[in-house]
Amino acid sequence: MKIMKSVGLCCLLGATFTAFIAKADDHMLDGINLQAPFNIQANMCKLNPGVSMEEYDSMMDEYVEWAVSEEVDPVAVRQMPLFTHGNIRRPWGYDFVDFLVSDYERWGKSWDLWLGTKQGMALNAKWQSLAVCHVKQAHAMMLYADQKAMASDDDRYVSWNWCTRKEGVTFEEVSAKHAEYAQDMQQDSGGIIGWLVLLPHTGGADAAGDFAHVVVYPDMASFMERRAMLANGGWKNSRDYFNLYADCNGEMLNTETVLHRP
Repeated sequence: MKIMKSVGLCCLLGATFTAFIAKADDHMLDGINLQAPFNIQANMCKLNPGVSMEEYDSMMDEYVEWAVSEEVDPVAVRQMPLFTHGNIRRPWGYDFVDFLVSDYERWGKSWDLWLGTKQGMALNAKWQSLAVCHVKQAHAMMLYADQKAMASDDDRYVSWNWCTRKEGVTFEEVSAKHAEYAQDMQQDSGGIIGWLVLLPHTGGADAAGDFAHVVVYPDMASFMERRAMLANGGWKNSRDYFNLYADCNGEMLNTETVLHRP
């Protein structure tokens, strides 16, 4: 069973990134090749008692300065919860999540320097003194991007919807459906400026599904414009997906701030 799941994941990676649709002549965004899978690290953090966000941000500035000097700086963004699935019985457990986006080779080099050099280890110790952060790694494939908007918008909104394939549905079938939606978005994205699929690869045993749809909006007006479209019959366009392809948990929404671009 585990072997079959691994084979299916490889097929999904291969099938999904070929479906990438861009509103630009090239396929690069902030140094990331959007036609290939790339790595996302999620630092899911809660500040230690008495630590301020300003202190944590000061450490992040030191980290970015170090990463730039070592030529391993990632795209860094921070998401804060806005509309979560948390409630009194199951509260949201983190103050914020920092996402570090890079290609695999650059990120492997970064971790070797982080854990194997004097300055890297000193920064690591300082980081751990400020917050408890659960670190996860994931594959990501961009399916649609308005690259001009993504490259210029540093304050935006990001929705998450975790999904699991229905029994008997292959990754290839899911990927083909994603490609169909991505093609349609070239004509009308409904206010969306970015859409990627994320699949945990390390530390994701408790993930809420097999994969997550991660959708980027430039503002709340665009997010609510899409809600209005769905409420007024647009739901019919995705009915087959939820009935036939995947079971999904429903969307949550975070704010996102770009902290650094290489």
